Amino acid sequence: MKNKTYIFFFVLIISFLLFIFLLMSFAWEGKYSQERVLSNFFFNLPSWLLMGASDYFVIKLLSNKIKWKNDTVRIMTGLVLNNLFIILLFLVAHYFILSTGYSYITRYIIPLCIWNSIIVFLIEIFRYSRKQVEIEKRLATIEKEKIQYQYETLKAQVNPHFLFNSLNVLSSLAYQDAEKTNLFAKKMSGVYRYLLLTNDRPVVTLREELAFLESYIFLEQIRFEDALFVEIVNDESQLNRKVIPVSLQLLVENAVKHNITTTHSPLTIRIVIGNEGITVSNNLQLRSSVDKGGVGLKNLQRQYALYQKSIDVEQTGGDFIVRIPFMEE
Repeated sequence: MKNKTYIFFFVLIISFLLFIFLLMSFAWEGKYSQERVLSNFFFNLPSWLLMGASDYFVIKLLSNKIKWKNDTVRIMTGLVLNNLFIILLFLVAHYFILSTGYSYITRYIIPLCIWNSIIVFLIEIFRYSRKQVEIEKRLATIEKEKIQYQYETLKAQVNPHFLFNSLNVLSSLAYQDAEKTNLFAKKMSGVYRYLLLTNDRPVVTLREELAFLESYIFLEQIRFEDALFVEIVNDESQLNRKVIPVSLQLLVENAVKHNITTTHSPLTIRIVIGNEGITVSNNLQLRSSVDKGGVGLKNLQRQYALYQKSIDVEQTGGDFIVRIPFMEE
């Protein structure tokens, strides 16, 4: 339906330009008459439509087949090529087919190029407006998906299970170690503060994410004690790189949620920060039944896909490995 509408308006614009062109031509010659304008209009309309179609084809071909660093160069190249093509067709038609004289040909070449240039610019404006509409739609989709992801992430972290487990641990610590209880409460408040502060931020620095992850790991290690080991191989030069908020925590949570974590079968998670991204791996000891709640790896993959980036997931031997890229600066 949209294509039919675009074609209709394209034909309408070409027709209007041709009509104006004929009015100006006959007024310049002093031979204006309504009958002559209309007869020439219907006679030349197919040629002008063909000219507009060829302009569009050349512009589309140049845009799709060649990577241009500058849109101005692309537009000017298209303008020159389209006018050369139109001039060539005009010469062939009027010299070999219609057998018109040289003076007749040269008199109409410049006006023809001017009007053809107007058509080219109108096509460029049309393509630009369509591109802007598509970009706006995509940005709206990304924003909608981002808000939904952030809501699901926050909901996953403040769900009753996580809060209940943390409060149970806090309650137990209160009777054993006052200093550790105070530290646990601070780390727990830090986790929720980070979630609230980054809820409307698309990316954060790796430094911020690691500080949050340290608080989250502290809570989990107090809960699991010697059943959970987390090793972080950090690269100080990468701390200002960008990542999606809560992405590392989600991968750690994913490992804990899907694997047995006991003193007899401890879970080991290794986080390695490199030049291109971050690798999170853990030893596989899958649970027979897994809680299906939470955001999970699939939602994280979807979030990265919104930015045209992908997450590599690999299972080799007894390890489960996930690699996430850095975001653009």
